[in-house]
Amino acid sequence: MKKVIVSLLALIMVFSMTGCKKKVTATFAEDLKWDEEKQEYAFEKNAKLKLWTDNDEFAAKVLELWNAKYPDVELTYDNVGSTDIAEKMKLDGPAGLGADVFYIPHNSIVDMRESGLLFQLSEKDEAYIKSTMQDSATAVTLFEDNMYAIPSSVENVAFLYNKQILEALPTLPTVLPLTATNLLEQVENEEIYLEELLAGVAAWGNNFAGTGATIPYLEERFESEGEEQAVAEDKHTILAWQLYDAYHNYFLLTRDGYRVFGEDNNDPTKFDIDSPLVTSSIKSVTGDWYGNKDGSKLFPGLATIQDMGWDQGPARFQKGQVAMTFSGPWVISDIKKNFSTWAETGKFGITADTKVSDIFGACKLPRFNNDQQPVTFSGVQVTGMNVYTDYPNAAMNLMRFLASDEIMNVVYDVMGKIPAVKESASVPGLNEDTVSQGFLSQAEYSHAMPVIQEGNYMWDPLRDVWTNLFDEKMSVEDAQAKSSEDYKKILENAGK
Repeated sequence: MKKVIVSLLALIMVFSMTGCKKKVTATFAEDLKWDEEKQEYAFEKNAKLKLWTDNDEFAAKVLELWNAKYPDVELTYDNVGSTDIAEKMKLDGPAGLGADVFYIPHNSIVDMRESGLLFQLSEKDEAYIKSTMQDSATAVTLFEDNMYAIPSSVENVAFLYNKQILEALPTLPTVLPLTATNLLEQVENEEIYLEELLAGVAAWGNNFAGTGATIPYLEERFESEGEEQAVAEDKHTILAWQLYDAYHNYFLLTRDGYRVFGEDNNDPTKFDIDSPLVTSSIKSVTGDWYGNKDGSKLFPGLATIQDMGWDQGPARFQKGQVAMTFSGPWVISDIKKNFSTWAETGKFGITADTKVSDIFGACKLPRFNNDQQPVTFSGVQVTGMNVYTDYPNAAMNLMRFLASDEIMNVVYDVMGKIPAVKESASVPGLNEDTVSQGFLSQAEYSHAMPVIQEGNYMWDPLRDVWTNLFDEKMSVEDAQAKSSEDYKKILENAGK
């Protein structure tokens, strides 16, 4: 009797454990049903879909357009951070709680694919996406020539600047032939090397007062009233970016040919942060101006690089308080949202006829002094389909809908992102948008963030080579060695 009871309890435990896992509705693309006449998949009866995205305004517009096209197929959304989805889906997917379709960064694909969470697209859908989206964007969605996601937008760091301020600043010393009469012309004419720019900003003390120039609308740029408060705010106002961030600092390592994980960014044996190529690159871009917390000419008074984050760099650039920064298109999208308010109040002399590109500019990063172009990371925002969806046909129709010209226009107009389309003319206004074209000019010198598993472990060591230099006051070589050691420990802890 006791054995019978034990056996029954064991069976109950098995059923209770397996009962928590949802049955996969469509394991293969061949299970989908294509409607040749409608050129879409045949919707399941009473299909209901959920989308995960992190932008409410964008989601509202997507729902509006979807409902206009498919009024009988309910679509809802939840606001979920794109970088949180990979981990969230590991629990919510098998439990039947996950979204049918979601937006994720491309470097989440490998983790989700290996966890069995992503639906593999059919050859039909793969061919369609490859015909409409940029080759570099589709490449990051592939594994063994099979596609597991669809590109939506592309992004990379570029050089952003306030035209009003730079036009008021004098040129900086350079060994290049100089035709410019102010720093704005010097930057846009590509008549300054990156090292010269950094050294020049440091020579000014990285503040408006140090330039000796009259900065237009200076009083409107500071939030505090009074001259004494303005002086206190005039700190790191010429150039500021997110120092405590590997994504934004990566380009500084690439002067002499370093590429994380090798030329194709997929060799896990080539993290190589201790490479001599990195040593020479860091020494060139730090010169005698970067220094450390005890004596930086470029960032005087900065106690730790953690104190130079989003709020101190790009956020102040958006407010017109910082002249230059290294950042991505998301900075400009936030500026566009505030621009109409500035026009209403006349801030910075802006009127209803003023364009964002009249005040702010973007271009590729200045060359290194060896005439090499800095290489930045690029990111691709993609959509993925939950392999546990109850409605695979409907979900794949949503995937295709999110890749349509209609939604690509929303990606550009609402979020200010650069659609991953091959033909930019299909997105009204994109070709004429000089700011977006500035990001695209740097995109030619960008490579996608690694999609191998080891790429998940690279971020802290890549970031902390700068922490080691600035906060810990290490030599370049010691800072590299420490980062290399930290990376190996992370791999060991992860069982790699």
